[in-house]
Amino acid sequence: MPVWLDPFAHVCNQHKRTGELAFSSAGMNRRQNRGVVPQRTISYSFLMMQKVTNSEGTIFIMSIDSLLFSCGALVAASLFFLIRALLPSQQDVKQAKLWKELDMVGIPSSWVFPWARGLVGSLTSMMQNVHEGYEKICKAKNRPFAVPTMWTGNAVVVLPPSLLHLVNAPENELTGFWALIENIQLPYFIPHRDVIENVIHFEVSRKDLTKRNVERQAAPTADEVDVCFRELWGTDTKQWKTINGWEMCGSIIARVALRTLVGYPMCRNETLLEQTRKFADALFGAAAVINCTPPFVRPVLGPFLALPAKRYGARCRKILEPLVRERIRMWEEHNETGNGELPSDFLQWLIPRCAGHGPEHMDPTKIAMRILALNTMFIFAMSYVFAHTVIDLCASPDKDEFLRGIEEECRRVVTEHHPEGLASKEAVDKLYRVDSAIRESMRLSDVGIVTLPRDVVGNKPLDLGNGIIIPPGTRLVYPTQPMHVDPDYYHEDPLRFDAFRFSRPFEEGQQSDNEEKSRELMITLTPGFLAFGYGKRACPGRWFVAQTLKQALGYLVMNYDIELVGKPPKRKALLNMMIPPTGAKLRVRRKPES
Repeated sequence: MPVWLDPFAHVCNQHKRTGELAFSSAGMNRRQNRGVVPQRTISYSFLMMQKVTNSEGTIFIMSIDSLLFSCGALVAASLFFLIRALLPSQQDVKQAKLWKELDMVGIPSSWVFPWARGLVGSLTSMMQNVHEGYEKICKAKNRPFAVPTMWTGNAVVVLPPSLLHLVNAPENELTGFWALIENIQLPYFIPHRDVIENVIHFEVSRKDLTKRNVERQAAPTADEVDVCFRELWGTDTKQWKTINGWEMCGSIIARVALRTLVGYPMCRNETLLEQTRKFADALFGAAAVINCTPPFVRPVLGPFLALPAKRYGARCRKILEPLVRERIRMWEEHNETGNGELPSDFLQWLIPRCAGHGPEHMDPTKIAMRILALNTMFIFAMSYVFAHTVIDLCASPDKDEFLRGIEEECRRVVTEHHPEGLASKEAVDKLYRVDSAIRESMRLSDVGIVTLPRDVVGNKPLDLGNGIIIPPGTRLVYPTQPMHVDPDYYHEDPLRFDAFRFSRPFEEGQQSDNEEKSRELMITLTPGFLAFGYGKRACPGRWFVAQTLKQALGYLVMNYDIELVGKPPKRKALLNMMIPPTGAKLRVRRKPES
């Protein structure tokens, strides 16, 4: 899945020898000494909340005294943050020196509280600051620059493309794990630290969600795509139906992702589908708000904002745990007798991996939480890409040309690969126009302004050359969004959505093997396309994401007429995140069977 929404998949390689990330007191002290402060959760007992469980689930009740205490703590933390923001040189002399050496974009020139104003202003000006810095400093001077951001409560260093090789730096010099954890504030939503720190489920993504297993998933996901569209978008060939584009595209992807994660028939459990979707929406919504608050406020505010997501998560676990127990029983029986065939899905691949890490990891609750955590990334990441691709196609002035071209390609490929059609990996691999349209949408409609965060760790500072020394504890990022529209990478009208930008050069005649190898597909990693990351820690699940999204888009274009209702949604940024088009409306109508 895209790296900006798959915060562990490309990081799990960093811990592949053990899969363990210690969170003991000693471990925390070591990280603090290295300049990296891990996120911590605060127990509800600290907030003096009473846990009440009944037949409807679990709720938390807070007394008036507790509320007053929490409000006081919130005010105190805010004042503490303000003092630190006003006097950044007091918190770290070395970082203060760095900020003086680097060009700083986003700090007002006025002497009246410039740091505090810059941090608060980053909530709405992050995109403008990064684009400005990229043009004036990264490109003009080939130097990094710094921007203030509420995400860290300080500034981050934005690196130029010439330093992309640093994503491959050793883990004892640069690490992305805790920065990515902090990006979605996962410790507030997942009650088991072991699920967060021991990334076994992403070990499965790297080792089991291989090209061979992805190929095996083509038939079941194609079946699920067909069933989902018929049930959710309808089969009426005469009347148009108005739908919420974000929600309905997300519902399709959620069911298809669940088919791969837990198999049939659990993937069609309506209660599970509803609760996993609500969990994902609540998690990302709350995480966005948490990131917009000062870091010192988060331990007080975070647990409250996480309550809805935790409630939905508990309901999901209640549904998943019996399935996990049954799958463990099947696996143990198969190991003993060798009889029967085990399901081929993510849950079944996960069980032996957990067993290999020790019996404590075979707890059905923990395994269910791992499935839920991964499914959340699938739902949001793939839904974001799919919904934006559909909306970008419908909003384009060249919509008719693009949709005709995609439909022609899909029908031709389906005919060539009859009777399997898009249920075969060979057919999906030939959907070059579909692939190009999705990659183009991912390029222009990316979710993050900066990505690939790395924290400088250890006792040794990072020397970038030209006299720039980065002290431990400093966060580095890359300016993904401006790089995706850089004319140096995209020579022809880089701001325009051109669905066939990556397929058109290969349309004419037979291509040689060398020319085919130069084709840029969704899964291709280039300096001008960082949606799946870059380097040796790029997203290992991108083959599955590409195959599934191509099946879904190809099916849609072949079987539905589609129109955008109203004007194209205007993209807006909140801190580092581009807000999804949750209000976009589509009109759809099933095409007559050919």
